[in-house]
Amino acid sequence: MRPLRLSLLLERLRRPRVYPKSLPALVREHLEVRPPLSLDLPYYAARREGGYALIPWDRYMEEAERTLEEVARPPG
Repeated sequence: MRPLRLSLLLERLRRPRVYPKSLPALVREHLEVRPPLSLDLPYYAARREGGYALIPWDRYMEEAERTLEEVARPPG
């Protein structure tokens, strides 16, 4: 049994598997597209790589919150 295991190991070492590197992101950040902060809108802080980002609390976020609450609610 040992010679078989050794031969499998040697075979794998001869032909290593190469995993392709993932492609770089195709989306770039456009700072000029971001709307300026306004005191009229509520915001929430979301974690990101460099710290926090302020996300405006709009109709989309209200709908997402309602959907998450409905999904998390126990059936009955």
